[in-house]
Amino acid sequence: SQQLSQQQQLSQQQHLSQQQQLSQQQQLARAQERLHEPSPQQPQRPLQMAPSATPSVATPGGGSSRHLSPQQLDLKDAITSVIQYGQALNLPKEHIQQYAEQLQQAPPADRPAFVAKFRAVFEARMIQAGGDAPRIQAGGMARAAMRVVGSGDGTSPARPPSVQLATHALLQEQAARQARQSLEVNMEWEQRKLMRQMLDEDGIVEASAQHNSDALEMQTAEEEAAAASAPVFRTYRPLKVTYGQMHPEPIVESCSMASVEPPDVSYTPGLPYSLLHGERGFADPETGFAAHPAGALSAAQLEALVYAGQRHSQINPDGTRGGFFIGDGTGVGKGREIASTIIDNHCQGRHRAIWVSISTALYYDAQRDFSDLGRADIQVYALHKLPYGPLDDTDVGDGVMFCTYQSLIAQNKSNERRIDQIIAWAGATHPHGALGFDGCLVFDEAHRAKNLAPSDRGGKGTKTGEMVLAIQSLLPKSRVLYVSATAAADVKDLGYMSRLGLWGLGTPFSDFASFAAKIDRAGVGAMELLAMDMKARGMFVSRMLAFTGCSFEVRQCVLNPHNEGLYDAAVDFWEELLHGIEKAVELVGKDPSNLFRLYWGAHQSFFKQLLNSIKAMFAISETEAALSEGKCIVIGLLSTGEAKANEAAERENRAGRELDTEVSTPHEIARSMIETHLPVCGAGGEQVPQAVQIRDTLLAKLEAIKMPANALDLITCHFGVEAVAEMTGRKMRFVPAAGGGSRWEARATAGVSHDQINISEKDAFLAGTKRIAIISDAASSGISLHADPRFANTRQRLHITLELAWSADKMLQQFGRTHRSNQLSAPHYVLLVSNVGGEQRFASSVARRLEMLGAITRGDRRGGHGAAADLVQYNLDTVHGHTALALMLDAVGEKAESAVLWDRALKLLQCHRQGVPTLLGLAVVAVAQNQPRQGNADVSMLPSGLQKYVLKLREWAGDRIGQSVRQRPPERATYGDCPKTPHPKLSWVQTGELLQRMRLLNARLAPTLDADRYNVNKFLNRLLGLPVRSQNALFEFYSSVFKWVVFTAKVNGKLEPSIESIAGESVECDGEPEVIHKEIHSLALTVHYTLKVDSGLSWASAVAAVEDALKSPSVKSTAQGGATGFWQQARSSRLIAAIEVSGGTGSRDSRLFRVLRPNLHLSAKPQYIRFKQLADRYHMVASAGEAQRLWLSEYSESAAARMKEVHLLCGAILPLWPILMSTLGEARTKAAQQLMVRRAEVNGRPIIGVSLSRDAVESLKAHLKATEGGAAAEGAKVTIREDDAAEMAEIHRQQQKQLQKRERQQQKQLAALNQQGAGQTPPRGRD
Repeated sequence: SQQLSQQQQLSQQQHLSQQQQLSQQQQLARAQERLHEPSPQQPQRPLQMAPSATPSVATPGGGSSRHLSPQQLDLKDAITSVIQYGQALNLPKEHIQQYAEQLQQAPPADRPAFVAKFRAVFEARMIQAGGDAPRIQAGGMARAAMRVVGSGDGTSPARPPSVQLATHALLQEQAARQARQSLEVNMEWEQRKLMRQMLDEDGIVEASAQHNSDALEMQTAEEEAAAASAPVFRTYRPLKVTYGQMHPEPIVESCSMASVEPPDVSYTPGLPYSLLHGERGFADPETGFAAHPAGALSAAQLEALVYAGQRHSQINPDGTRGGFFIGDGTGVGKGREIASTIIDNHCQGRHRAIWVSISTALYYDAQRDFSDLGRADIQVYALHKLPYGPLDDTDVGDGVMFCTYQSLIAQNKSNERRIDQIIAWAGATHPHGALGFDGCLVFDEAHRAKNLAPSDRGGKGTKTGEMVLAIQSLLPKSRVLYVSATAAADVKDLGYMSRLGLWGLGTPFSDFASFAAKIDRAGVGAMELLAMDMKARGMFVSRMLAFTGCSFEVRQCVLNPHNEGLYDAAVDFWEELLHGIEKAVELVGKDPSNLFRLYWGAHQSFFKQLLNSIKAMFAISETEAALSEGKCIVIGLLSTGEAKANEAAERENRAGRELDTEVSTPHEIARSMIETHLPVCGAGGEQVPQAVQIRDTLLAKLEAIKMPANALDLITCHFGVEAVAEMTGRKMRFVPAAGGGSRWEARATAGVSHDQINISEKDAFLAGTKRIAIISDAASSGISLHADPRFANTRQRLHITLELAWSADKMLQQFGRTHRSNQLSAPHYVLLVSNVGGEQRFASSVARRLEMLGAITRGDRRGGHGAAADLVQYNLDTVHGHTALALMLDAVGEKAESAVLWDRALKLLQCHRQGVPTLLGLAVVAVAQNQPRQGNADVSMLPSGLQKYVLKLREWAGDRIGQSVRQRPPERATYGDCPKTPHPKLSWVQTGELLQRMRLLNARLAPTLDADRYNVNKFLNRLLGLPVRSQNALFEFYSSVFKWVVFTAKVNGKLEPSIESIAGESVECDGEPEVIHKEIHSLALTVHYTLKVDSGLSWASAVAAVEDALKSPSVKSTAQGGATGFWQQARSSRLIAAIEVSGGTGSRDSRLFRVLRPNLHLSAKPQYIRFKQLADRYHMVASAGEAQRLWLSEYSESAAARMKEVHLLCGAILPLWPILMSTLGEARTKAAQQLMVRRAEVNGRPIIGVSLSRDAVESLKAHLKATEGGAAAEGAKVTIREDDAAEMAEIHRQQQKQLQKRERQQQKQLAALNQQGAGQTPPRGRD
C-alpha cells in the first residue's frame, strides 16, 4: 500500500509539472504577442514616463489584452495599475508615489503608454524568471491608490506633486536587477534538479538523515578529519612596526587574525633607541634610564606599545579618549607591555599612572618589570599599604598607584572609599583635576571585571565591574589599557570596555545592550568578525605562545566496583532525602519552592565534590608514575573545601573535641542540608515529632556511608606537606600526625606571614625542594611554574587538571602557569574526567566557553582552547543539544506512556504462566499495537478465535490513547519523530521512571516545566543523582539523539555556520583588492576581494587521492582485485574515481565508495556510491593512459562551469554593520541572509571575510558612496607584501634554531641536576 501511494504521488507530481510547463509556454507566447503589437505614435513630454509608442494595456479588471484609447483609461484605473505593477516589482513606496503623482499630472492621452511601460517591464521580468505572470486585479486597490496619492475625491486631501521625479532609467535598472536575480535563482534550481536526476541515474548516494545515515556519518568523519588538519594558528611577526628583535619564544596568531591588516603606523614612541631596537642599554643620567639587557622588549611587545600609543591619541565620538585592548596569552610578556607603555608616557611628561591588578603579590612583579626596562626609579605605590583618607603628596607623589580590583570596591567603617583616593591622587597635579588626568589607567587581568552585565540566569552585575566602569567615567581623558588573555568568553563580558568605542555616540549601536544583542544574534561568526574588526581598527592585539612540544589528553577515570557502590549508596541517600523533605514540608506546612532550589544546588555540589575525591586517587597514581620518571607535577583544582572544614571544626569545638581526621566535603554538604534546611518546626516554632524523626533517620543513614575526604587533603596527606607546595587561598590544613591520623593546623609557618605563604611555596617548587605543586583559583593568575632555566627545577611539568572549572578563562589561566616563555621543556596536560555521565555537564560548560572565548579573543572559535582541542567534543550546551533534549523527552513520554498502557492490556488478557506472559499473549498484544492504516484488514488473517481479542484491545487502547493530550515540541516539525531508542540497556518505561526521579517528567510523563524541555544544564546536573550504570545508559541515549539531531541539521543546512574554507584547484584574486570604506577615526579599511576559484579536480590531484587511499592495507585497487580506481559510466563517457571509505567492512555489495569527478573538488560536498551500483552502472578503466585522456577531456570541457566567482568583505566590518545586515536581508533565500564568514588562501596569504553575492556587493557599494567613509575610500589601496611566504619561512627557520639550542641547554641542565641536585634559590618573578 505504501508503494502504491508513493507511485500515485509521483504520477500526480509529474502531471502537475507538465501543466506548469505548458502554462509557462502559453504565457510566454501571449507576452511576446503583446510586446510586439503595433501602436500609434505619441509625442514625448519632458521629464515624463511616456514612451514613443503606446503598447496595448490591460483593463483594470485584468481581462485579455486589447488597445485602449485615452477615453477608455480613466485616471483612477491608471493610478491603480501603476501602484499594483510597482508593488509587484518591489519598488520602494516613495518611488511608486512619485510615479503616481507624475501620472496624475500627465494628459489623458499619455496614460495608456505610461501604464503599458510598467506592464511590459513586469511581464519581461516574470518571463525571464520562468514564472507565470499573474493578472493584477483593480478591485479594492483603487481606493488604496487614492489614499496613497491623494486623488481629491473627498476621501483624503490632495497632496502636491513631487518636485523630485524619478527617472525611467531607475525603473529599468531595478527591474533588470530583480529579473536577473530571479533568473539566477530559477537557473540554480534547474541545475540542482538536473544534477539530482543525474546522480539518481548514476547510483550516487548523498548524505541523508533518513535513508543514508552511514553516508552522512562518513561525510561527518571526513569533515572532522579535514577540520582537525586545518591550520588554526600562524607564526606571528609584526606587519607594519619595524622596532625590536624577534620574541625569544615562538609566538603565533590565529589564522583569522593573521589575515587582517592593521592600520598604518602614525605614532612614534618616546623610549630610548636601545629599547626600541633591542640593543643593550647603558645608564643615562639625563634621561633617568639605568642599564638594561639587550632585547628587553621584543618586536611583538613593541608593536603593542606603538598601537596603544596610537589608539590613545584618538578621541572617541563621545569625547572620551580611546582605549586599547591587549589580549595576548601567557608567555608574550604582558607585564613588560604594561610597564613599557607607562614608561613611554612618563617620557612624554605624564608622570602618574594607575595599575589595577588581580593580586597584591603581583606588586613585586610590577617593580621588577620597571627595573628590567631600566626605570627602577619610577615609584610604585601599594595602595593596600596606605591609610584611608587624603594622601600626602610629599609621601605619595608621582609614580604608579598599584591596587587590586578588591581595592576599587573597598571602604572603611567611616565610609571612606579607596576609589576616591585614586581619583584624587590622579587629578592632584592637573589644573582640571580628575577630568584632565591623561596618564595610563591599566586594567591588568581585566577578566575580573567581565561580569558587569547580569548573567543569563538572572541576578545583577558585580560591584567590581561597576567600579571599573565608574573609574573610566571619572577619568575621561585617561589612557585606558585592557590587558587579559581571557577577557571575554561572551559578548556580554565586554561591557566594561567602554573606551574601545564599539558602541555609543557615533557608532552603529546606540548602547552596549544594542551592541551585545545584535552581535549575539548574528552568532559565533559575528564574534569572530568582532576580534578581526578590532585589530583592523588598531585597538586590539592577540598573540599567544606557540604550543610547540605541548601535549594534551583527556583521560577517563573508570570507577571501580567499590567506588561505584559508594556512589550508588549516595544516590539512594539523596533520593531518600528528597522524599524526606517533601514529607517534612507537608508536615510543617512550609512553602517548599526555595527549599527545593537549595536541595538541587546542594545535590550538584555534593556529587561534584564526591567525584573530585574519587578522581584524587587517579591523580595520586598519575603523580607517582610521573615522579618515578623524573618529572614534577602541577595539580589544578578550584575548591579547597576550607569552608566545610571550618564548619566541622566549629562543631567539634562546641562538643569539646578537636578534629583528628580529614573532613569529607561531600559529607559536610549533605549534613548541612539536613541540619540547616530540612524543616522540623511548625508555624508556631514548635518541633514536629515526625519531622524530627525524619531528620534523625537521614543523619543516621548519612553517617553509615563512609564518604572520602576532601581531594586536596587526600593528596597532601598522601605525599606529605614536605613534598607538596600548596598555592591556595585556605589558611588551615590537615597534616599527618606522628601517632597516626591527622591534625588541623595553620598553613603559615614560623616567620612567614599569611600573605607570603604562596610565594614561599612557589619558591620551594621552583627550587626543586618540592616537586609537587597544587594550585587553586586563588593562585591561577600571574604566577610562573614553568621549566625556566633561571631556576633549579627545570624538570618537565605534568599538569593534571583534577577539577573542571565553570569558566574557560579559569581553565586557561591554570594552563598558563606551566607554559610560558623561556622554558626548557613544554608541559604535558592531563584532564581527568570520570566515566560518570553526569560529569559531562562540567565538560560541556567548559567546552562551550572555550569556543566562545576563542571567537572573541582570538578571532577563531578554535583558538580558545589551543592544545585542548579534545575537550570541545563535550560541548552539549548548544541549540542542537537543547533540541535533542526536547525530542528525547517527547519520545520518552510518548513511548513510555504507550508501553505502560499495553502492559496493562497484557495483564487484562490474563495470558500468564507463573507470572510470566505467554507467547500467545505477547503476540496478540503486538498485533493489536500495530494499528494498520486501512482499518482492521490484518485481523482477518488471524484465527477466528483471536480476532475478537485483537479488536477489543484496539478499541480499549484507542479510547485511552485518545484521552492523552500531549504538547509537542515545535522541533518535531523540523526533525520529525526521534528514531533513537534507549534499548537494550533501558526500556522506555525504565527511561521514563529515571526522568521522573530527576523531576524532569511528572506523573503523566510530561515535562514538569515547559522550560525543562531545553535545559541541558539541569538535565546533566540532575543526571548525577542516578546510579552510575543508569545515568551512563541514559546519557548514552541522549548522546545518540544529540548526534542524530546534528546529522539531520547538517543535511537540512541548519548547523550554525563556522568559518568555511574556500578551496579548489586554484584560488586567485581577480584584480586588485578594492577599498570601499575607510573609517574616519582609526583610518581602518574595509576591502572587497573578488576571487576566482577553480572548483574542479585535476588529473594529478585525482591520482594523488587514489594513491593516498591505497596506502591503507584494507583498500585494494582495481588491479589488485579491489574497486578503488577509475570507472566510466556505462551509458556515457563520464569518468569518476572511486575510493573505498568503508574500510573493507560489511558485505561487498554494501561497501561505500567516495566518488571523485573532474568537475568536483575534494572540498565539495562528498558523493558516495555502493559497490553494487558501481559494478552495475560503471565499468573499470584498466588503462591509466585512457583514464587520463578521459579525465583531461572532461576537465577541459567543464572549464566554464568550474570557475566560480567569490566575493569577500574584509577588514573593518563593524562600522558598516547596519548597512551590511540590511544588504544581507535583501537576499532572496534565508541561506543567503546569514552572516557567512569564509577563509581563502591566496599565494600563501590568508584572506578572511564576509561572503557576499555579486549583487549584494554592488548594493553595499552604492549605499557606502553616500557616506563619509565611502568617500574617504576613493584612492585608498591595500598593502600587499609579496615576500610574506619567504619571510615567514625564514622566521620559522630561526625559531627552529632557537628550539634546538634550548634542547641542548635542557640536556646540560638535566645532566647538571642529576650530578649536583638542586642549586640556587630562585628569585620571585613573572614573565
